[in-house]
Amino acid sequence: MFLVAAAIAAATLASNVHAQPAHRIISLNLCTDELALQLADRTKVISVSFLASDPSLSTVADQARGIPVNRGLLEEIVALKPDLVLAHRYASRSTTDGLRRLGYRVVEIESPQTVAAVRQQIADVADALGEAERGRRLIGQLDARLAALPPPTVPKPTAAIYQPNAYAFGRDTLADAILALAGFDNLTSRDGVIGYSRLALESLIVNPPDILVIEEGGGDRRSMAQQFLTHPVLRDRFPPSARIEVPRRYWLCAGLSVADAAELLAKGRVRR
Repeated sequence: MFLVAAAIAAATLASNVHAQPAHRIISLNLCTDELALQLADRTKVISVSFLASDPSLSTVADQARGIPVNRGLLEEIVALKPDLVLAHRYASRSTTDGLRRLGYRVVEIESPQTVAAVRQQIADVADALGEAERGRRLIGQLDARLAALPPPTVPKPTAAIYQPNAYAFGRDTLADAILALAGFDNLTSRDGVIGYSRLALESLIVNPPDILVIEEGGGDRRSMAQQFLTHPVLRDRFPPSARIEVPRRYWLCAGLSVADAAELLAKGRVRR
């Protein structure tokens, strides 16, 4: 359930941004939940996605708790009479298309591939909410935390992010950029993997990175997808000293969680 690389958010937001402040905000997506609750007054957010209060997925679970939830259905959104709806471009398409036809203001985000695109997305959503100053402050917090990361060593240790169903992150992904910020050389990127792609278990064993990055807790270990992460060969090749576990919620969306993931990875690198 990691981020899937897509185009820069600014391209989607450019035609949707309006200057007037929003007072009745609905978020249809986990990632827009995060942006809405970090950039707007909580009292103005009248509904969030049904995933927003799940602490295993959401970085704003505490703030979201108690806010009415939605499942992205057109009729439930219209009944709440929002003045701004935040959504992801590749989710709830029938709902967002219907809202536009009915004259509702919809702002869509994408999944940024770079930290620069993360900054731009924060700024654009903040502008749409009428909260440009809050956007600048949030970007400032992100930049300050990234600037405080421990400097990389020479040579950089290698790392690979290994996911359920044997997926890994290569070049042109935000996860690849986060590894670099944390002082790692992404082995899968260096080996020519582009985007989010399957990586054979055998490849990890034959050409192992110094550090294997996996999800904290591993989710439902009974599932076939998770069994890739608990395979005895993988466990033996990468003992706890050669692993860094990152909470799933740090990877799912692009915001301050970028700094959360980078800090945790850098801390693990320094401890080696």
